[in-house]
Amino acid sequence: MNSKVRAVRQILRGALRGSPSRLCDHRAWRSEHPHTWLTAVEEEVLARKAPVRFGSRDAGFGESVDNRMPEMGILRLDKARILGPDGWLVTEDGSLLYESTWYGSSFSRHPRSIAYGTPLPLSGTCLSLASDFAGGNYGHFLLDCLGRLALFQKSGLSLDDVDYVYLPKPGSETAAKLVRRLGIPMHKCVWAGQEDIQADLVIGTSFPGLRRNYAPWLTEFFRLQVAKSPLRHDRRVYVPRKGQRKVANEEELMPALKKFGFQIYDFDDVEDEAAFFSECSIVVGAHGAGLTNLVFCSPGTKVLELIPSDHVHPYYYTIATSACADYSYIVGDSKGTRPQGAFGPSPFDFEVAPDIFERALETICQ
Repeated sequence: MNSKVRAVRQILRGALRGSPSRLCDHRAWRSEHPHTWLTAVEEEVLARKAPVRFGSRDAGFGESVDNRMPEMGILRLDKARILGPDGWLVTEDGSLLYESTWYGSSFSRHPRSIAYGTPLPLSGTCLSLASDFAGGNYGHFLLDCLGRLALFQKSGLSLDDVDYVYLPKPGSETAAKLVRRLGIPMHKCVWAGQEDIQADLVIGTSFPGLRRNYAPWLTEFFRLQVAKSPLRHDRRVYVPRKGQRKVANEEELMPALKKFGFQIYDFDDVEDEAAFFSECSIVVGAHGAGLTNLVFCSPGTKVLELIPSDHVHPYYYTIATSACADYSYIVGDSKGTRPQGAFGPSPFDFEVAPDIFERALETICQ
């Protein structure tokens, strides 16, 4: 189904079933309904260590890195609605609380038709962990979905206080294991689908960070809750990427990886990713969901991210610095360039200069 057909269907569905009456930020909602808000973390200004560049091309993270993290917390909303798999929160009076979404303050810059779906009524209290893109991406599932549990717990509440937990069904055994380790009761889980949820009381959270930016309290949560105390801290690992945006000349990088004693990470062969990454002293990898496991790394781990020039975002820089890792990067040339202002991920593979790569490994392995 193309985007135009989907848009028309959304408009028709909105006309038949209704849609939110307004967009509302957390500050405005809290001023009107202060009793619905519980603070989990206070506003803070982060002092991130500057990234180290290898090669001539600058990532230019610049304004995409936001070191001012706002106050975050949870919202207790009577008779609210959770919209579909992305988990957008709509209050009983029709206010869509857009700062709970991945888009945050940029929500209005991505116009779309928003319509209510078929409601699934739930009697009792429902905690929503659902988040944009979390249904099909390990990185968004771990950080943006399960990361909301950190805010929920920091607010002083417990999973004993809820009857249901609304979240995407884990897409792998690794993801399912994380759900179990975090103590989410499987019998309380309601898997996010296309229908909306309407509960007597909905508990939603702020987005656990800012768009493409994460804070130390999040990495600390995962390290303490999921990763065990490492038995070693000497692994040197290279995390490959499959699918789009892979390193096209990866074979040319293998001699340098072998020279400096790196093992190639096998996604199918590691039973406990949290324990594995907590034991790493150096992590090298292409920008992608595999690097999400940096949240489990011990302080002092060295990180080298390989970034495609057509897809430069600070996700893993902010995760690494939040985990007290030493972050460096190489920007490689993508095989294509999207039009300026294009939204969504780049489809293009990229190449990394082998000589720059070897020099970078030599430096971080010292």
